[in-house]
Amino acid sequence: MAAQRIMVGYVELTEEESEELFEEVKKDKEVESYDALQALMEDFDSRIIEPETKPLKEILDEEAPSEEASTGTRYIEIFNKLEEDSSYRIKSSKQD
Repeated sequence: MAAQRIMVGYVELTEEESEELFEEVKKDKEVESYDALQALMEDFDSRIIEPETKPLKEILDEEAPSEEASTGTRYIEIFNKLEEDSSYRIKSSKQD
């Protein structure tokens, strides 16, 4: 079964992200195909979770050691917009 791109809300997942979501949902729900996953995702929405980029100097004041700028890891959170249900968090493949 070839991976395909899944739409969740206004976000179109990449093939890698879609495959990761498929594996997560398959453990939780009875989903056997990407078409069934897409149908299930009609009730879901998503949001991008950006990494927190607060420099240590702001937190620790002047005692902070020097640090390199780190980008952190961006995630996509997928949740049911209609009812309290399972939510999923997958690593975004677009790490700019």
